[in-house]
Amino acid sequence: MELIKLSTNLYQSDLIIQNKEAFIYECNYGHTKISNKLKTKDTTWSYKEYNIFSVMAGSVLFYNLFLEVSAIIKEYHNKQEPLWMQSWLNFHNSNELLDWHNHEWPFHGFISIDPKNTDTIFRDFEIKNETGNIYIGEGGREHKVISHEEFNSPRITLGFDVTYGKKVHPEMFSLIQV
Repeated sequence: MELIKLSTNLYQSDLIIQNKEAFIYECNYGHTKISNKLKTKDTTWSYKEYNIFSVMAGSVLFYNLFLEVSAIIKEYHNKQEPLWMQSWLNFHNSNELLDWHNHEWPFHGFISIDPKNTDTIFRDFEIKNETGNIYIGEGGREHKVISHEEFNSPRITLGFDVTYGKKVHPEMFSLIQV
C-alpha cells in the first residue's frame, strides 16, 4: 500500500481507500466495544479513557494504519525524541458534527475513514474530507466540521493528538508510544 504526501500537512492513505468497507466494519465493531465498556455512545469525548489502536489490537488493518500514522508523525516532528499519541473514534450522525474546538497538544490530526460530504474548517484554511486523508498540524488551532448534505450512516474519522518530552498524565489511559 502507498502513502502519498499531498501537502505539508495532508497525506492520502491507499490502505484506507482500498479497504474502506473493511475499515467501516471494524470501526463499527470498535464503536460497539468502546460504548459497551465505557457505557456511553459518545466515543469522541471519552478520548482520555482509551486509544482506538489499543482497542483494535489484533486487527491487521489497524496495525498497518498505526504504522502509517506513526511514520507521518515522525516525519512531521522531524526530531529524535520519544513521542506519545492518543487516538479516538469519531462516530457521528448528521446532527452530531463537531463544532468549534481545539486541542492543546503540540500536534493534532485526523484520519478520514468514511467522512461523508464534509469539510474541516480551521480559522485560516479548510480541508475537503475524503476517504483516506490523513491530516497532521500544530495543536491549538480551532476547527469544526461542516456537512454539505445529510447522511444516514455514521461519519467515521479517527482523531489523534501527539505530545513529547517528559510529562505525566495521571488522568489519561489513552497515550501510547509512537
